[in-house]
Amino acid sequence: MLTIKAFYDNKALQDITHMCKSIQISGDVSQVARKLDITMAYPITDSNQPRFQVGTGTLVTVFEDNKEIYRGFVQDREINSGNQEVVFTAYDYLIYLLKSKVTYNFSDINSEYAVEKICSDLGLKYNWIPQTGIKINRLIQNMSAYEAIMEIYTQVSKIDGQRYYPYADYDMLSVMGKGKLVDDIVLSSLTNINATSYKDTTSNMVNKIIVYDENNYWVGEVANAADVKYYGVFQDIYQKEEDKDWRTVANNMLHGRDIEINVTALGNYRCKTGWAVRVKIPYVDILADTVMYIDTDTHTWNVATGMHTMDLKLNLNNVMDLKED
Repeated sequence: MLTIKAFYDNKALQDITHMCKSIQISGDVSQVARKLDITMAYPITDSNQPRFQVGTGTLVTVFEDNKEIYRGFVQDREINSGNQEVVFTAYDYLIYLLKSKVTYNFSDINSEYAVEKICSDLGLKYNWIPQTGIKINRLIQNMSAYEAIMEIYTQVSKIDGQRYYPYADYDMLSVMGKGKLVDDIVLSSLTNINATSYKDTTSNMVNKIIVYDENNYWVGEVANAADVKYYGVFQDIYQKEEDKDWRTVANNMLHGRDIEINVTALGNYRCKTGWAVRVKIPYVDILADTVMYIDTDTHTWNVATGMHTMDLKLNLNNVMDLKED
């Protein structure tokens, strides 16, 4: 059962579920702040019907089976007198990372302390920040706080090969190792998948990396020999960095064939961007039984019927939103 509550103009939290027609919560690997869209009845001509104000700045929370699954603030509102509806859009707490610009000159500081410094300066609480112990030396100039944090994790990823994804942990920032498997859920074309589209492409393939030093002398190279043999050479260049092992960085730059699918399925809110899910689609050999990574999710509820569906964009590769100035 879904419950939607709103806290408007510093007044009491009010249950607005019975006024809502549809609700949609969505996320994207490069969006970071999860988005909430609600269409709500707003009777204009009938004064006997309840009419609750939801304006910009209103705190909105969503509960599923009495467990909070979303918390955010309204940013946009539109009232339509013809339909007697109000449509509003909210974003979770990480919108502050997207809307705030920062400048830092980080020198020999652990990645976790750099991220905590950004949050503290913005007054944004944080919960779980990975303790990597990896030193950051980076000049960050006039970029969003989100871009700054992802630039830090781009440098971390070069060293440890991990992929990272920030998310709103209620009213706090947490950062997860991207690609954790959602336990006990299988998306199958035989049971819970309603529709599927499949795409594969080599447009982003990089199967050979040539490494040079700061004086442009050849240092070495790495390659995916099987991809080079089958597809031909798609080559990139990497200039060795003093504080990084060039072989590790170069191997992390290799990128194979992209395989992504879009599925519409029965909804389960545990299937969200940043996580991975097991997929069984027997009519595509490579997807007969495999793990795919959720790059985009859109969860839609019909409040009257309780029907919950989800649209997921799944990727065979675990990719993060790399930022490199």
